[in-house]
Amino acid sequence: MTPIQNTGDSRSPSEARGTASRAGTQQRRSMFHGYRPLEGVFDEAFTADGTPRPGWTELISQLDDMGLDELTQRRLQAGNQISRDGVIFNPHDAEGVRSRPWLLDAVPLMLTEAEWTSLSEQLAQRARLMEALLKDLFGPQSLLKDRVIPPDIVFGHPAWYPGYMNLHPETHRYLGYYVTDLARAPDGVWWVTGDRCKSPFGLGYILENRIVTSRMLSQIFRRMPVRRLAPFYAALKEQLRRMAPRFRDNPRIVLWTKGPASRSYFEDSYLARYLGYTLGEGGDLTIRNGSVQLKTLGGLLPVEVLLRRVDDDDCDPVELRPGTAHGISGLLEAIRERQVAVTNSVGTRLLESPAFLPFLPSICRYLLSEELQMPSVATWWCGQPEALDYVLKHLDGLSIRPAFRMVDEMPYHAGTLSAAEKADLVAKIRMRPQNFVAQESVRRSTVPVLVDDQVVPWFLALRTFLVSTESGYKALPGALARVSPNSENLNFTMTCGERSQDVWILSEKHEEEISLLDPVSRRVVPRRSGSELPSRVADNLFWLGRYIERAEQSARLLRTVFETLSAEVQEGPEHLPLLRALAEQGYIEPDFVVPELRHVSADVTELLPEAMFDLKKPLALRSAVKGVVFNAVRVRDRISPDMWRAVDRIGEWMNPEQYGAQLHKLDPMDLLDGLLSDFAAFAGLAAESMTRTLGWRFLDLGYRIERAVQVCMLVRVFFFRHPNEEPSVAETLLRVTNSLMTYRSRYLATYQVPVVLDLLVTDETNPRSILYQLTQAITHLNAMPRDEHQALLNPEQKLALSIANSVRLADVFELSETNSDGRRVHLQRLINRLEEQLPKLSEAVSGRFLIHAGLPRHFASSRTPSTE
Repeated sequence: MTPIQNTGDSRSPSEARGTASRAGTQQRRSMFHGYRPLEGVFDEAFTADGTPRPGWTELISQLDDMGLDELTQRRLQAGNQISRDGVIFNPHDAEGVRSRPWLLDAVPLMLTEAEWTSLSEQLAQRARLMEALLKDLFGPQSLLKDRVIPPDIVFGHPAWYPGYMNLHPETHRYLGYYVTDLARAPDGVWWVTGDRCKSPFGLGYILENRIVTSRMLSQIFRRMPVRRLAPFYAALKEQLRRMAPRFRDNPRIVLWTKGPASRSYFEDSYLARYLGYTLGEGGDLTIRNGSVQLKTLGGLLPVEVLLRRVDDDDCDPVELRPGTAHGISGLLEAIRERQVAVTNSVGTRLLESPAFLPFLPSICRYLLSEELQMPSVATWWCGQPEALDYVLKHLDGLSIRPAFRMVDEMPYHAGTLSAAEKADLVAKIRMRPQNFVAQESVRRSTVPVLVDDQVVPWFLALRTFLVSTESGYKALPGALARVSPNSENLNFTMTCGERSQDVWILSEKHEEEISLLDPVSRRVVPRRSGSELPSRVADNLFWLGRYIERAEQSARLLRTVFETLSAEVQEGPEHLPLLRALAEQGYIEPDFVVPELRHVSADVTELLPEAMFDLKKPLALRSAVKGVVFNAVRVRDRISPDMWRAVDRIGEWMNPEQYGAQLHKLDPMDLLDGLLSDFAAFAGLAAESMTRTLGWRFLDLGYRIERAVQVCMLVRVFFFRHPNEEPSVAETLLRVTNSLMTYRSRYLATYQVPVVLDLLVTDETNPRSILYQLTQAITHLNAMPRDEHQALLNPEQKLALSIANSVRLADVFELSETNSDGRRVHLQRLINRLEEQLPKLSEAVSGRFLIHAGLPRHFASSRTPSTE
């Protein structure tokens, strides 16, 4: 379908309203001046003659009072807030594809309560119909027996599995919540373009839209009677609680996600935090004794309810699609035994097939004895001879889609195809007609959108949500609106819209405030900590700490290098160890460290900016930052919003796309200073805002082990081969390790190797020393879950104590001694042992606590965990 264009021959709303003044003063020109509804479509804000529709007059007046410049500025601020909140979006499930920012328009969509009430009633009937249809298809199958629907649209569906049959008792409700995609026709009637019954996205983005818009338009929002969203989410929580087969007062509910590769992962973590549920992946869950269990460090914990965000055929590799990484083996049997409740029920994806749409009116009469109130977009299933004949005769005016919705696929528009392409399409339809449907193109309504400095009409797709309650299905008083200047994007899938809008349902009466906090219905015993931390989460927190510290130390080294190896500074003895450290981390080739080539060191600072952004260097800065973001994304529901903002800024610093062609002009010192500030912000927030639970301990344990590794490397490259005790060498090492101020406060400007080694190796009071890291690691390991019947130390505790004692017993004067070759043999022996034992300690921790979170992650560059 060719997008509808503005013909320019209808009056603008400002012309229709005239130039009358308000309150006796001259009214400035409306920002809607020049807004012209498109011909042949329904405009949500204005009639064809430019008159504002009900509900819009007050909003237009308020926006005009604010002014276009102020609204534009607030939209920019809202975009910055969305960026700080890390709200991202993937239009498709795609691993390795960079998500794009969530774009929110400044103008909300307005609907009156009268219109919304009528729409909600029609949607509630459709939800009841879908529920009854599922009960019949997975139960008596009367529709098939009485030939109301053809068998091919059920048994020919790739998502049909016999395991769905008789999975639940008759009283079970399959749809905990139900979603429809809508389009408004030119006559003002809403049409359903798709039923979404599986695990549709949108509930989290609706919340974010409301939060951001209510801040962006705070005064307008307070003045207008906008219906609140919280009652819907409270009803959703209550519905999940009622589903629990046991412990209904306080059931354990897990939001079951596919993981970071899913388009909905941001929303999954957002909803888990908002609703107060545990976010779990398939690997976090298992079946024991017939019930679903959550794998935690303290053992297995029973799960009563799963809020499913995983595809139906991925749910159980035993009875459904084998080999899936997201499923829980034996889940369907646990459901049959009433050991766990899942919503939406497994198998509900079946009804997303557009092949059901032409049969819904007769299905509604058969199952509900009612006429279908809300029409679907005109659809023909090609599996019927008369429908096939009609489709082939009218092919140019129809869209051709797969009959069974498995993935989002662009429809065919025969009118835009070449003769050869059209012939090929006809051949495909004739070969397997049951696999295709034809639909009329939707002439979508338009809505005002702020583009640059003007308000223009964009096309609208609306996604509505209903939740199951004891009194029936209730609609969310709002919706997810997606808008685009090209209607075809929305006809493909509404997720392809370019922006979103908040949807304001105007109430005719005052609404009571509702809290999502659970009412006080039972006595809760205070707790200080717990071991209910999934192993996967512990693993990601541990490696988040490792990568944060690795990236920070790399940034400190680079900053010192740029300060020291500048053209204005004469080459000194500290240059060579700095070059060695750079070579250790892969920034430069080892040739630069050869003494005879020291004269080329001035060129190093020219090579480093590019090397900093090189992902092919696994120990370099960008690779470390990528590891930070990779692991932080996976524990987003476990860190505070402020911590996430620090992570987001860290990622942006090292994102070459934001610099574009100016990357080569970038001042590396500004970048490194900004990075180090954000590393410090994250560390400070972790120290001051995270409770001392196992999550914090694994994060900090990662910090401690990585810092010990980094200090060992620096001591080795700076002191193994420098018997002359040049003060500049010691000072540079102290600067890289962030210990220079402490040293000067103790010893002023006298630099001697023994006291430097004491500060960096054996001083338990210095947060940067090796021994401090080891003592903190021992404290964390002693607090880990353990067998109450086991009195002996665990292997990782023994290893940590052994490493710490070897450092504690070291004599710094002996470590400083040199042999006849000028080498510090005792220091070399100690550091070599530490660099051998610290990787073993990391692997011991992984083997004991993190092994079922995935493949073991290792130490050296060749064994660093992948962040792809």
